[in-house]
Formats: sequence, C-alpha cells, structure tokens
Amino acid sequence: MKRAAKIATWSIGIVGLLVVGAIVAVHFLEDSEFVRSQVAERFSGFSGKKTTIGKLSIDWGSTSHVHLSDLAIANASWGKAAHMLKAEEIDFDIQLWPLLHGEIVLPRLSLRKPEIHLERNDKDQSNWSTSQAPVAATAAKAVKPEERHQTPLIGRLEIIDGKIGYTDLKRKLDLEGTVSTATGKAGAEPQAELTLKGNLQSQPLTVHFLGGSALLLRETNKPYPVDLDVAYGGTRLKVKGTLQDPMQWKGANVQIALSGPDLSDIFPLLGIPGPPTPPYELSGRLDHSPGIWRVDDLKWHAGDSDLAGDIAIDQHTKPSHLTAKLTSERLTFKDLAPLIGASPGTHGNVSAQQKEAAAKTEAKGNLFPDVPLHVERLRAMNMDVSLDAKRVIAPAYLPVQALDFRVLVDNGQANVRPLRMKFGGGSVIGDLGIDAQSDIPKVHTDLDLKDIDLAAFFRGSRFFDTTKGLVQGQVSLAGTGRSLAQVMGSSDGHVSLAMAGGNVSNLMVSLAGLQIADALVLYVTGNNKIPLRCALGRLDVSHGQATFENTVVDTPKSVLHLDGQAALSNQVVMLKLTADPKHFDLLDLHAPVLIQGKIRSPNISIARTISIPTPVIGTAKDVQCEALTNQLFSMNSQKVQQ
Repeated sequence: MKRAAKIATWSIGIVGLLVVGAIVAVHFLEDSEFVRSQVAERFSGFSGKKTTIGKLSIDWGSTSHVHLSDLAIANASWGKAAHMLKAEEIDFDIQLWPLLHGEIVLPRLSLRKPEIHLERNDKDQSNWSTSQAPVAATAAKAVKPEERHQTPLIGRLEIIDGKIGYTDLKRKLDLEGTVSTATGKAGAEPQAELTLKGNLQSQPLTVHFLGGSALLLRETNKPYPVDLDVAYGGTRLKVKGTLQDPMQWKGANVQIALSGPDLSDIFPLLGIPGPPTPPYELSGRLDHSPGIWRVDDLKWHAGDSDLAGDIAIDQHTKPSHLTAKLTSERLTFKDLAPLIGASPGTHGNVSAQQKEAAAKTEAKGNLFPDVPLHVERLRAMNMDVSLDAKRVIAPAYLPVQALDFRVLVDNGQANVRPLRMKFGGGSVIGDLGIDAQSDIPKVHTDLDLKDIDLAAFFRGSRFFDTTKGLVQGQVSLAGTGRSLAQVMGSSDGHVSLAMAGGNVSNLMVSLAGLQIADALVLYVTGNNKIPLRCALGRLDVSHGQATFENTVVDTPKSVLHLDGQAALSNQVVMLKLTADPKHFDLLDLHAPVLIQGKIRSPNISIARTISIPTPVIGTAKDVQCEALTNQLFSMNSQKVQQ
C-alpha cells in the first residue's frame, strides 16, 4: 500500500511536470521567465511558504538537467532568519522514467552555498512544519523512505560552502555551522560531514557528524558508517559504528560513550533527567526499534563506583518512559551524596563544582546541603529504575553493607519503594517519596531500623571490642523544599530509637575532651566498659523544630536524661545531658553536660554550678525498659493510623 502511494505520488508529479513542460515548449518556448515564475508559484502553493527563484533552466531528456540559481524559501512569520532556505546554485540531473516506479535517481546533485535556518519558537512551533501545507504534508508522508533501498539514489553529491543554523527558544539552543561533502580516506567515496557550534542553556555546544556517502546509503550489501561527536560544556557524547539499514536501524553495530563531571548535565542535551553523580564514564551498545531507544551491555563508572545493566527509553507514550535495571559489585556510598545535593567529598574523583559546594557547606558549619535539586525534571519523563548494589563501601560511621531499591516516577511523582539496606549487621527498610508536580516539591520518608549492631559504627577503631548492643528504630519525616536543607527546615514527623542492653566504651567518651570525660566517669562508672541496661528516645519534629522527648540512657549506676531542641532550619542544637545517680556517690559534679552550636560540630562543655565535686545520695530507680520501649513504638503506630 505504501509502495503504491509512492508510485502514485511520483507518477502524478512527473505527469504534471511533463504537461507543464509541454505547454512551455509549445507556447512559451522562449520565455524562461515564465517557467521560472510558474515553478516558484507552484512550489509556494505546495509548501505554504513564498518561494523565489532567480534563474531556472531545464534541459529535457530521459535524464534531464535542471539548474536553479538564487533559490530562496521564506521563513515563518515569527522566524528570526530572513529565509528558511536559500542557495546560490542548485544543479542536478534526474532520470524521469524511474519516477513512474516511485524511484528517485539523481546521477548528480550539486549545491553551492546552501543555507538552512531551522527554528522552533517558545510555543514549540517549527518553521519547517507542514501543518499549514496539507498537500506538502501528504506528499512528504507518501514518499518518505521506509527502507534503505527506497532512499533517493544519488550518484555524486557535492555540497560546497554549506551553512546550517538551528534555534530553539524554549530550550535556549542556538547553533550555527557548516555542512559539506569531504573526500573519504584513501580515495573512497565522498562522505557527508556536518559541523555545528553554538550554545545550549548558556553552555558551549559543538556537534560533528561524519557519515557515509549518499551513494553508499543505497548499497544494501554494505554497512553504512556513522560517527557523531558532541561536546556540551564538560559533557562528551560519542556515537560510532555501522548500520546495515540506517532507515530502520537494522543490523546495528553502534557503540555509545558518554562522560562528564555530572550525569544530571545531560538533561538540556538529551532531555533525560539523569541523576546527580560524581564525574562519570558510561558506555554500551546503542540499539533502536520503532519508538524505543536502548543501551545494552551498559558499563558505568561514577566516582569510585561501578555499575552495569541495560537502559531503554520508550517514546510511544507522553511523557516518554525510561526503564533501567542496574547492578553493582562495588558501590561507594559517598558517590550517592549528590542525590541529596551533598558532595561526595573534596578529594579524589570529584568535580570542581562539587568541591566548591562542599567547601561552602563546610564553611557554614552545616550538615544538610542547601544545593537546589532539579526535581522538576521528573515531570519530563516517567521512569522505572532498579539498583541492586551487592557490595557497598561506606565509612565506619555509616555502616551500609548492601543496597537495593526501585524508583518509580509517574508524572512528576517519584517513589522509592522498596528501599532496602543491609546496615550494621541489621537492616533499614522503607520508602521515600518526592512529589515534584508543584514548583515546591514535597518529600517524605518512612524507614524501619531492625537489629543494627552498635559496634558496627566503630569498626576499625579501639572502641569496637568494648561496644555492644542492637538498635531498633523508626524514622518518619515529611517536608517541602528545593534542597535537603529546606526540606529538613520545614519537616514534620519523628525519629525513635531504642536499644535493650549492651555497653559502650568509657575510653570513647574521652574523645570529646577532658572535661566531658571527667563528668561522665563520675556520673556513670570508672570502668572501661559502661554497661547499658537500655537506651531509648524520641525526637519529635514540628515545622523544622526537633524536640527530644523521653530520651534516657539507663546504666547500673545512673540514669542519663537528654533534653533540648534542634532547629533544623538553621541547623543549630541546644541540648542538656543530666545524670541521676542510683547510689551514694562521694564525688558528684551536680552539673549537666551542655551540647550547643551547629549540628555538624557542636561545642560540648560542663555547666559547673558547684566548683568542686561533693557527696550525693542517689535515689534514681531502674528504668522500665521493656514497657517504655513498647510505649515508644506503639505511640508511633497510633500516629500513623491517625
């Protein structure tokens, strides 16, 4: 059916052309101006754009020779350039009889100083659209080649001093460059070469494409070579290989390589909302089927982490849908820091921008980064991304051992569910959600902590052998904002932790300074191990103000109470640690320990109300650990149900 439409279209066209030729030959043989004006007028009506031709000559024959000079096709009324297309000279030979079979055979095509200006305005209207010219749209659809052998057969293509420009106001893209034919290596067929330079989102952009000759495009027994090199800011994209049928992307042997300082930078270039990452290198085999792009055998190195898997983008739906299944045999946890706006560090494989952001956060003494996250990009594409990191390398204070999650994005709403971590010998299980449908995103997280070994936080240190205990907990927080700092500063929810039994190292306490060590030794015990009957507490968060409630540590000699608040908006903490002795103590300071200042690095001191230790009769009772723990977590369950 398609083939028949092609033949019918070209047959009507050639008959019409022959009729015009006959009329011209009989009645106006000497009037080339009439021919020129008639052709220009017909093409104007056909394309919907005013067309002018300086000169036109046709030498009729089975292979006709056509020569045009000073051709100009007007731009859209809103366009920036004066013309959409113009050329100083177009000279070609065309065989007429193959047109009756739907074939275009041009033994020779020469373009001298062609200029093409393609534009798209802020309303997504394009100046090359045929929507205003139904005749042209129908014809273009009918003659569009579906297979390699249906492309126009061009024996010799010559493009001299060609120029091309592309402007997209909505994407802030502006490109200008050259297009020409270049002689292939070792005298091979001429190759098509395109070079563009310009700006995209205020970043420099260069595009260089080198493809096979026009004649080679028709030779179905030979693979067609493609070589694309794009540089955008610090991002580099390379696509190189061969296609057995470039019209249908069949028989592809094409490799893609992508690298740069941050994968999120690809969004303006490719329209894919890549996650923030450390400097990365990505490679794989690029394949395509109608409406679907794939990268198979993906190898991805980001920071100090390695990932592998497959990625597919389905363009049949709006917005497009991205599916990725990734695995990692080695994932460095710090490389995930850019996901929350934090820097993976100031040393090693870190971009200059990430180092600068880390330095600013550290200079302010902040724990939560205030780097804006472009979560609004989640509206651009739906996604289903899973990652199974079988081995995670993490610092001692954050003992993540493995990580497994799935991210589902649907029209700007992202849900990480389930989120599973092997953490400190135990587990962290839950979900995370981001609603980016509005300009101010809403974020929530719900996590359950089970059987986390307290000693895991001190692996590799001298405190490991003297620290013991299993921690249970719940985290439920929700906030709004464009950065982690804004989300935490507006958050509501709670954090609850409990540990039944165990011990901590007395020596560990000394790291906080001599004064705090002296105080806690007098409060608790003089042994190297401080036994714990239990420890539990709750942090209630309301509008970014965190309050410690029912936070106690029960030891054989004392009950420690932690009270105070943390303002998450300015990341400042004001806490007081007091101890009630259970027995008579000859030496007691009668002074609480104060923890004040920035959350990241608070000052710890003793509020000495009495200058010297004095005897005290201890009256504190053992904490009812099991009852209080049950009450703590039942309170959380009741709030969830409400």
